[in-house]
Amino acid sequence: MKIIDRIHKIFCNIVSVFFTSRTVRHVLSLNRSEKKEFLKRIIDENKKQNFHDNNHYVQSTKSTFRLVQSYNQLPCTLETRKKRADLFEKNGFRDKSILLMGDDDHVSVELAARNFKYVTVLDCDLQLLQELKVLTQDAKYQITFFHVDLYEGLPKFLQNIFDVVCFDPPQNYEDLNVFLKCALKATKIEFSNFYMMVNCNSLGIKNIEKIFEVLKKSGFVNSKRIEFFNCYPLNKGQSLLLTAMSYFTHSFKERKEGVHCRYYYTDCLEFKAESIQKKNEDLFEEKQIISPVVSHHISLPELPIAIYNQYGLQNRKNP
Repeated sequence: MKIIDRIHKIFCNIVSVFFTSRTVRHVLSLNRSEKKEFLKRIIDENKKQNFHDNNHYVQSTKSTFRLVQSYNQLPCTLETRKKRADLFEKNGFRDKSILLMGDDDHVSVELAARNFKYVTVLDCDLQLLQELKVLTQDAKYQITFFHVDLYEGLPKFLQNIFDVVCFDPPQNYEDLNVFLKCALKATKIEFSNFYMMVNCNSLGIKNIEKIFEVLKKSGFVNSKRIEFFNCYPLNKGQSLLLTAMSYFTHSFKERKEGVHCRYYYTDCLEFKAESIQKKNEDLFEEKQIISPVVSHHISLPELPIAIYNQYGLQNRKNP
């Protein structure tokens, strides 16, 4: 092992001690070559990005140094939200039953404005659900909202009933597995679709191969991968972390040319099912190893949400 690789490994091991976020720890755990590929592609996309797309998002996040927001939320740009709705519209999903597992990106607002008929949103953030309810209250077709903690599992009454499932999980293998397992349970037995928003480079090759193997056994085929489909504005803290990592992955010349990470990107992976799925719980190699987190929220009375169900603990994500 080269000296710089050893220094890089020691540095990342020390830094990771100060973070409880599984996503940050996961990125720090990548080897130097994986980090370089991950950062190189993020930096290259940032160079291409037009920084005049949406000042509201940039201004609302640029002053904070929090590396991980509440509930691991990292809202996408308005343009990305519209692109997701465009994708659903192009694929003829206006009359299909759609499930959004988490919606800090406000995709449901865009779908409601376009008169999508059957949209359901699950989220563990009560405040977000209330906000979405207000924003969609004048829609022709009302959105259905459930307060659900996916880390407690998917409620049985929501299983095997959706044509389309879309989720944008925390960018690490453990949390993604939780969302993926629920997505497989939510889809109809046959001829369903689901969309996973994930940065394949940040997960690492081995983890991606594991995920694809599970999906293949489930009867799902990866029909499309749209690279850098989703764009997320970063705050100062998140941007500085990626820049600091570049000191171990990029040469002085490359950094002199400019290493600026104002945006994060994920791919859009489309999967289609054409055969009966096997029992999802038998397909996962490993048991849940996510440690419980004590909820910092108190029980609240029912809110005026279309359909509200307080399901399990409210905050099992490790922020």
